[in-house]
Amino acid sequence: MDNDKIFALDIGTRKITGLVMQKIVDGYEVLDAEMIEHQTRAMMDGQIHDIETVAATIVTIKNRLEERMNIKLSSTAVAAAGRSLKTARGRAGRTNTQISEINRDEVRTLEIEAVQNAQYLAAREEMGYPSQEYFCVGYSVINYSLEDQPIGNLIGQKGLNYAVEVIATFLPRVVVDSLLSSLQRAGLEVYSITLEPIAAISLAIPSNMRLLNLALVDIGAGTSDIAIVKHGNIYAYAMVPFGGDELSEKLAGSYLLDFNSADWLKCQASDHEQLQIKDILNNELQLGAEEVKKELEPVTRELAREIAANILQINGKVVDAVLCVGGGSLTPNLGQYLAEALELPRNRVGIRSRENAAHIIGEFACLHGPQGVTPLGIACNAFEKPPFPMLKVSVNGRELAIWNAGEITVADALLSSGISLSNAYGKPGMGKTLEINGDLKIFKGEIGTAPSIRLNGKEANFDIPIIDGDRIEFIKGEDGRDARVTLTDLDAGGRGSVFINGEKIELQPVLTVNGQTWEADTDIPDRSRVEIGRISQVQQIMLCFGLAENLLQEKVCSYYLNGQPMQSKWSAIKVKVNGKDVQLEDTIPFGSYIEYRLENESPRVSDLVKLPPRNDFTVCVNGEKITLQGKGYRLQKNGNPADEQTEIFSGDHIDLITEQSQVILSDIFQIIKIEKQPKGILHIRVNGEEAGYTTPLPDNSEVILDWEISD
Repeated sequence: MDNDKIFALDIGTRKITGLVMQKIVDGYEVLDAEMIEHQTRAMMDGQIHDIETVAATIVTIKNRLEERMNIKLSSTAVAAAGRSLKTARGRAGRTNTQISEINRDEVRTLEIEAVQNAQYLAAREEMGYPSQEYFCVGYSVINYSLEDQPIGNLIGQKGLNYAVEVIATFLPRVVVDSLLSSLQRAGLEVYSITLEPIAAISLAIPSNMRLLNLALVDIGAGTSDIAIVKHGNIYAYAMVPFGGDELSEKLAGSYLLDFNSADWLKCQASDHEQLQIKDILNNELQLGAEEVKKELEPVTRELAREIAANILQINGKVVDAVLCVGGGSLTPNLGQYLAEALELPRNRVGIRSRENAAHIIGEFACLHGPQGVTPLGIACNAFEKPPFPMLKVSVNGRELAIWNAGEITVADALLSSGISLSNAYGKPGMGKTLEINGDLKIFKGEIGTAPSIRLNGKEANFDIPIIDGDRIEFIKGEDGRDARVTLTDLDAGGRGSVFINGEKIELQPVLTVNGQTWEADTDIPDRSRVEIGRISQVQQIMLCFGLAENLLQEKVCSYYLNGQPMQSKWSAIKVKVNGKDVQLEDTIPFGSYIEYRLENESPRVSDLVKLPPRNDFTVCVNGEKITLQGKGYRLQKNGNPADEQTEIFSGDHIDLITEQSQVILSDIFQIIKIEKQPKGILHIRVNGEEAGYTTPLPDNSEVILDWEISD
């Protein structure tokens, strides 16, 4: 194509219109135009659902225009419907080092910078929803300022400080990507892309009308796009996901029609009194136009209410007038219902059509009426706002188109993709404060890592410029781990060793967290109180050594001695430290030598009762002197005979019966052994007299034992 020609496409929900326009001295001329309606519902609510079908329709339009005009169409200006529209304001300013005229390129660069700032704000708002990636499809200048004073146009002005504020519009990338994919399949590059209400407003509301507070409503088949102008500029945008298709669906349900037939019936109701149509069962229907309009009334009123509510919301008050464009603006009674919803006089709601644009010549049937405003506006907008070339780069495997307003960096591409750079670096982990033996100690969390940025496979940073076709891989820095402190991590002190029966034993400290025992490898909560103490008590040390706990528990034995209640402590283990007797509750220093022995688990009589001494007796037996212990007492436990080794339990009654100390002859056989003769009689004499086994033995007695052998 020549540089002075634009190929524009209006890809709508019900039809696609293409036209070729050229700039002439006093306006524009449409050289050729073509319109094809969708035969299927390849688009709904402004969103392309069947890319191949839409692409095929675009190819047909492109081929027909190329054949008739004998030209090659390689790029196109397009507009997107405002489905899921998002707007954001952005501002950018400059300070000149010297006062010089501000040229057009400087103003355009400043505008794009403001758009990028708005895009950053939009991306930051959406950072909690990474799937919702938005693409900038157009912008409008809200105001210019020079030396902090409003001014109509900066071009040619002189000043040190100047700025611009814009309102930028964004759509979900899924909407824009489907549009771009359809064009790519049709063999077309994108010359420019804008928003349908921006395109329509450039034609429907020229700049000399923008001092009024007006609302432009582009009512299509799937969406109704709204733009507000006041104070000479475009002020705000909105979108209602409601259009002519809902009216067609209402008629389809009411009269049992397929969608295309219902859409035809809707369009004919405005121009004909009587309508004839067949339903899906091939029944012939004779319908009056007023009947059809009455059937459409509830849906039409609902559409009017939705549009009015959005106008009031974004404008803050009732507008001066409403201008409607798009095929849906011809819906019967819609203007009346919209005026009622806004409480405007009926003559304040009107329709703008292609016929209002006297500066555009070239008559084509598909461009007549209000439905011709948007395709013509797309072409005019492309002439009036020459687009910056777009860079196509890949961010984490996703293709991204960015306006090339000069030097574009990696950071610009990441912001445009919806990635927030405010948290690109990993956050440091949370620290902990612990009270250890009364002293506060702080443990820091790990430092977050830097983000990983690779440009075409090589390490990069945010400030590196990018060019068309670059591949960027970005991984957010990892957050540092929170501080993790266990008892094992603490330099607790309190470690030492002792020797037990010659064996060296290592002793670990006693640790508690908030007064409770704690697993050594379990994380300690923030602001916990940690107590660290060393093992120094004999009983604790012996437990660490492995002795059973029951052996180390001191017992109290309550008993009766000769009827008197008695109470004594008893321990089954006896311990010496460094050669001295100690109690189990005593504390000892590290390096001590411990010796222990095990006693009876329960006390014996001799352990608790102080027994009287016994007298010794010397006796000469067959000339050999022996010593015998006298019997000075008798023992009973609970009324039964007992001795010194009898165990005592709580509640036992012990009786100690003292007697005159004496020994009898049989006691000597505990010491001496005599050999029994097979045949014979033992004769016993004590101090020369015959005696028996029970004969008392006074001290220094002489005993003769003699066997008499019999034949």
